[in-house]
Amino acid sequence: MSLNGRIALVTGGARGIGRAIAVALADAGAQIVIVDLNGDDAARAARDIGADASGRALDVSDAAACEALAGEIGPVAILVNNAGIIRPGKIIDADAVANWQRTLAINLGGPFNMCRAFHRQLRETRGCVINLASIRSFVAAGNAAAYAASKGGVMQFTKALAVEWGDDGIRVNAIAPGFVETPLVPDAEKTAAREAAIMLRTPLKRIGDPAEVGGAAVFLASEAARFVTGVTLPVDGGYLAG
Repeated sequence: MSLNGRIALVTGGARGIGRAIAVALADAGAQIVIVDLNGDDAARAARDIGADASGRALDVSDAAACEALAGEIGPVAILVNNAGIIRPGKIIDADAVANWQRTLAINLGGPFNMCRAFHRQLRETRGCVINLASIRSFVAAGNAAAYAASKGGVMQFTKALAVEWGDDGIRVNAIAPGFVETPLVPDAEKTAAREAAIMLRTPLKRIGDPAEVGGAAVFLASEAARFVTGVTLPVDGGYLAG
């Protein structure tokens, strides 16, 4: 599944799943642009990938900054909207409104801003969009209303945009990771009880590796998926099958 000659832009690509996706796309031959809220981390990740990879700072919730980036790079053929946050808490907490607004601005507003900014390039390259959804797009959990709402929105946004952009030859899909070892999970939550609960629900009986999400991204970006659009692909060890 060669991606030679294609420029891939990965948001939130400095670490975790985003970085694994960037590495996987680079290994398949794509030229990588990593953007992250922390520009130094993005540049460091790009150096580690090597070749023609580059990294820069970007807040995906800033629509004007996304538009400016589109004027500086391209033509992008693969847009990976990975940047995201999770701020656990109840909706009656004192900081719930701020957390809700920031979570929605990044997790759902970010893909919206990036897709608007790069539509012209994606139409020219007949490219594809890969959004990062979550198992929380399908099933909820306590103390994560903002995150679940944002990721549910990502799944529906993916479907809507696949329909809207089909005539432009742009494919739009999403990946829904399950429990994967990433920096997004605080160390305090990595308990034996949590892992046991995950194992009970996950048929493959293990936590996922970010590289396994990267493999799914390569497939969705490749010609092997040229008739696939509007899909949210779970990469969850079977979690949603139970």
